[in-house]
Amino acid sequence: MIIAVNARTLRAVPRDGIGWFTLEVVSGMVRNHPEHRFVLIGDRRYGRVPAEGNRQEEQAKAEGNRQVGQATAEGNRQNEQGPAEGNRQNEQAPAADARASGILPVEGRNVEYVTIPLRTVHPLLWHAWHEYLLPPVLKRIKADLFIAPDGIIPLRTEVPCIPVIHDLNHEHRPGDIPGGECRYYRRRFPLFAAKGARVATVSHFSAGDIAATYGISPDKIDVVPNGVAAVFSPPQPGEAEETRRQYTGGRPYFLFVSNFSPRKNVEAVIRAFEIFRQSGGGEHVLLLAGRRLYLTREMDKHLELSPYGRDILFTGSVTRDVLRRLYGAAEALTFVPWLEGFGIPVVEAQRCGTPCILSDSSSLPEVSGGAALCVSPADAGAIAEAMARLVNDGALRRRLTDEGYANSLRYTWEQAAEEMWKSVIKATGGAA
Repeated sequence: MIIAVNARTLRAVPRDGIGWFTLEVVSGMVRNHPEHRFVLIGDRRYGRVPAEGNRQEEQAKAEGNRQVGQATAEGNRQNEQGPAEGNRQNEQAPAADARASGILPVEGRNVEYVTIPLRTVHPLLWHAWHEYLLPPVLKRIKADLFIAPDGIIPLRTEVPCIPVIHDLNHEHRPGDIPGGECRYYRRRFPLFAAKGARVATVSHFSAGDIAATYGISPDKIDVVPNGVAAVFSPPQPGEAEETRRQYTGGRPYFLFVSNFSPRKNVEAVIRAFEIFRQSGGGEHVLLLAGRRLYLTREMDKHLELSPYGRDILFTGSVTRDVLRRLYGAAEALTFVPWLEGFGIPVVEAQRCGTPCILSDSSSLPEVSGGAALCVSPADAGAIAEAMARLVNDGALRRRLTDEGYANSLRYTWEQAAEEMWKSVIKATGGAA
């Protein structure tokens, strides 16, 4: 069977949850099913690999060694900015290293890369790429199935498709997304959900939301939860202390992990941190790990006005190993987005033995397995109270650490690849 994959979000070093889902799930399916051929179709190629239609590609194909690669960030990132001043170099380094080394994100004898060389940096280009350039490629390679880890499928094709729709933030909080992107999502995603042979998503919360909002049968939706990479584990003896010395001068800290956008509600974390400090909770630091995505002016305003601005620090984007250390040394992960389809930082933090303060809405109570302090994302006072409880109640910390670690074991990328394959079998009528 020939399985085509929308690889626009495939990177050797992913930048967000959809990127990690794409890399880990596709890698797992390729590894587990060598009997099938996987064609990864993207909009940008690696330096060492020619583009679709190039004469060198035809020569390589004749030699049986065609590898046409690409990697790109999800969606419209043309207005992307780096993290706080002084951290841009850190944010760019991992991806730059991967590009320089020429690494193909997914490798195997059953993998082929194809590039359609139109950079999809705007919704109009998303439409042109998917509806006019992609269908002929699917026909040429004789694809039996098309999987879209970012949810965007071509409507002008007869090839069965599985869109992976991670959440419906664009439906419930349209102001959190740049206008052009939001209009595209709201117009097209109902059509993608209706056309898909199956629809995959990452939590039971999102499955119910998609069924109710788009009016499709729950029986058509497959839940494929995200996973936790093996690199994440509790800190080794002395490691937490060394991490705190390196990042906060030895002071304890609360940690936020994600890209920065309105949906992530960083402003509430900042307000809660201020309340915690003003109430005499301790000389803690707030550590923000991630990169700017879009629409961060409100966050910047809160940072500028905060009386504790010097104790709010940015790390920029970090590698998984550094992130493991940051989780393990933190007082708690403080993660209170307005809406979340899954929340990978939750289970990563739990795997590292770190208690979590989370929103009491959307997918987070489900994903955390009840092993977290869940509060209203609109109530900075409640978030601050949860911070104080974790600082002062050792028994509570130990309980959430133990229960959280046990909960995180439910989520592996190997299991995610297996669940995705079950969706493939359903979409192809058992042909897989």
